[in-house]
Amino acid sequence: MVVVVFNLRIALLTVGVACTPFGPAGLSRAWAQTAPVIPKPLYPIPRFNEDWSHLRDASTRDDAWDAVKFMPLSHDGSIFLSLGGEGRETYERFGNQNWGLSAPDPAGYWLQRCLFHADLHVSSRVRVWGELSSSVEAWRVGGPRPVVDEDKAAVHQAFIDVTAHAPSGNLVLIRAGRQELAFGSGRMVALREGTNVPLSFDGLHTTVRAGGWLVDGVLAKPVANKPGVFDDETDHHFTLWGLYSARALPRWAKQSTADLYYLGIDRRAGRFDQGTARERRHTIGARIWRRERWGYDAETMYQFGEFGSGNIRAWRVAAEGSHRLTAARWQPQLGLGFDAASGNKNPRSPDLQTFNALFQSGTYSGRAQILGPANTIRLEPSIALSPSPRVTVSAGWGFYWRQSINDGLYGIAGNLIVPSNGATGRYEGSRPIAEVDWQITRHFSAYVNYIYVFNGPFERASLPRSSATLSYLSPWIVYRF
Repeated sequence: MVVVVFNLRIALLTVGVACTPFGPAGLSRAWAQTAPVIPKPLYPIPRFNEDWSHLRDASTRDDAWDAVKFMPLSHDGSIFLSLGGEGRETYERFGNQNWGLSAPDPAGYWLQRCLFHADLHVSSRVRVWGELSSSVEAWRVGGPRPVVDEDKAAVHQAFIDVTAHAPSGNLVLIRAGRQELAFGSGRMVALREGTNVPLSFDGLHTTVRAGGWLVDGVLAKPVANKPGVFDDETDHHFTLWGLYSARALPRWAKQSTADLYYLGIDRRAGRFDQGTARERRHTIGARIWRRERWGYDAETMYQFGEFGSGNIRAWRVAAEGSHRLTAARWQPQLGLGFDAASGNKNPRSPDLQTFNALFQSGTYSGRAQILGPANTIRLEPSIALSPSPRVTVSAGWGFYWRQSINDGLYGIAGNLIVPSNGATGRYEGSRPIAEVDWQITRHFSAYVNYIYVFNGPFERASLPRSSATLSYLSPWIVYRF
């Protein structure tokens, strides 16, 4: 198995060079070092958080790409252009995708994603960012999945930033245009990084930093991804708005941070096990978290609003704890996660209790993004090991139950996957998951993800082919510059 994965990584690497401007010559230079030391900083996600102004000092340049990461357009370097991009090659193979409801695809398929951006700093106050994307699929039985697999060419992001700074360190930033959005833990709004086609929004995003608070405001509509060439458009049937605030707590709270937020949506056609109707939903949430040797992340959400002629009343609670054994070999980090989100109580009532996670991070159920958090209770112990500073091996085993036996199972995007079908079983099953993350060099990273699903009574009772369990294998490699 190790030999097969290694050979597949080499194949991915060879194909992925086509997405990199350096081509084979650049690849040779990247591998030329012996036991490479990864320079700092690595490339952040999202990429618009990069700041390459330090390269104004030529003595700080230590990478072949630095020539395009900072290109001065004025004598003093206050006006500059920065270029960057990403090439990603992914192989995915499902065993009994969607519990056998999709066509068999035993050979698997390939996904390729290329991104290229230009970041123009007109002054210390004005910045223009543009990013093109290309996502394609090959050899999947039944062709690419809608929305997430293929978008041959698109303007992924195109926005302008205007920033006002104060001597005290306070600032106001206004961002207008097409952009990625992510807030807090990603349990409500996160980057769609796992899928082949990334997600962006058209709208206005403001950030205010003052008095120890960081407050984000947003009014935007998601972009409707289409598979053709530059044919994406704004989804005028869906509106997102809200405020997200964060503040570091006093020292007695031991380096913790508190988040408070409100998010609202208006969706013309929300589809749930209960039916389809217009959905106006409001979410109020609070979170407290800490990232240290002893870490924790606790969050609670309450939702209200209207679904057709009925009312929405839904909730979610999540808590994660971790501890890193810094003195032990490979510094194991032990973790335990709990997550519960409400499901609908009575399908004959016009009222709706199904939680909507909006644009939830795909990490909820692993890279395969099998299921989302709606109408689900999850308990998952995990462990992560660091055999070297550049390699992380992690594993977890999640156990899942339906919160309400009168509701079905939903995907990450909130789409109904398995209707309740009158099945009374509450236990969904368990899913062991394992992943290897390898930061090969500053530019190259490689990953392998494996998931297996043990079916519970609900799947066995509600699906005609549920005796066929689900599995998922995916190695992928990324080059960033």
